[in-house]
Amino acid sequence: MALRNSSRLISLYTAEAVNSISCTLLTVGLPFYTSHRFGWGVRENFAVAACQGTLYVFGALSAKRISRRWGREPSLVALCSCMMAFAFAVGICASYSLAFPTALLVAIETGLMGASWPMLESLVSAAGEQSQLSRRLGIYNITWASAGAIALAASGAIIQHAPAGAYFGTIAAGHLLAGMLVLRCARSVTARLEDRVLTQPPASAEDEHSGVLEAPLDADVARRHRLALWLSRIALPSTYVIIFSLSPLLPSLHAIKQLSPTSATLLASIWLIARAAAFIITGNTTFWHKRPILMLFASITMLFAFLGAVVPGTLTGIGLPQALLFMAIAQIVLGFSIGTIYSASLYFGMVVSDGSTEHGGYHEALIGLGQILGPIVGTTMQWIHPGALWPAVLGISTVVAVTVVIEAVAGIRIAGGMGLRTKDKEQALPEIS
Repeated sequence: MALRNSSRLISLYTAEAVNSISCTLLTVGLPFYTSHRFGWGVRENFAVAACQGTLYVFGALSAKRISRRWGREPSLVALCSCMMAFAFAVGICASYSLAFPTALLVAIETGLMGASWPMLESLVSAAGEQSQLSRRLGIYNITWASAGAIALAASGAIIQHAPAGAYFGTIAAGHLLAGMLVLRCARSVTARLEDRVLTQPPASAEDEHSGVLEAPLDADVARRHRLALWLSRIALPSTYVIIFSLSPLLPSLHAIKQLSPTSATLLASIWLIARAAAFIITGNTTFWHKRPILMLFASITMLFAFLGAVVPGTLTGIGLPQALLFMAIAQIVLGFSIGTIYSASLYFGMVVSDGSTEHGGYHEALIGLGQILGPIVGTTMQWIHPGALWPAVLGISTVVAVTVVIEAVAGIRIAGGMGLRTKDKEQALPEIS
């Protein structure tokens, strides 16, 4: 059984890696492509990102219904097939410089992508013992984050040197390989259920839970887990407000415009590399389980790091090397902050919900909320102040700052409502072990 679970996990992690490559190129890397191929500015890139985020939310919230009706593995295979077809169609449109059809098809494909991630998360949560859940999710996070960082770093070379359709051909290949790997997992599950049919009934494909928890959580531990989940999920949308605002902004910064696409995406991938490093740390430690205050600290740090990653690139009074150095350092801090918040949201969500696909959908929908909100603020500021980056940066920073305040107030109120306060200031925040 352990050997089968190990083989299944390897297939799922590999599927996740190639899915991440396609997702990164389709979202974070897209503004670099459109800026180079279509000559788009920050306004057009913000508008497309907002459309992508809107459809991503609908896709994520549809994941539960889809998986309950057809099962997670068959649904994932079908989604990968559809995404592959869309990627090929986008590649054809891009090859003929058809900007509007390209943007439309990319947005639809992003919606399908939103439905795929909750299913992958739930499958990984289910593929092993509950005691190893933190380790599995840690590997899960490291895998997709590392693959995404590599994809963005290499994307500039594809944009600069390969034919126009090659970029989306790479995305299509990722969808194809992911679908094949999930299909392999589905067949292995079918074979395992057939072996067990005489001893116990097979698990229903319609069951929305993954069986992550072997026994109910102690009531006090469950309350503390829910506190950490609330804090991380309040913070989670703000991380994607920043991610999907940073992506449209970077190609339009003065410093980035002086770089080739190959160099630009290498610089832009630094925060993704730092996020992967944060996942390595959170995946191999448990100290953050006991310190919900880290969510608030990470949110505050993330806000200032975002400003540090953008502001130097807009200034013309400092040298290019100095601007790039400041941007790189800020991206490192940004990546670690985002990684901490994301890890907490995914881990505590799966623990509290027993690996439910529905809660995986909520996780992805919160991501989509940030993916919508940031670009919408950016687009609005661009319409009001065409061509000016500062109003967009200020508007996005204000949204994140408001989220930080909400997180702080909500954390205090939720902790008080759950009866988790103590008179000892050093123990004011509950342990979540």
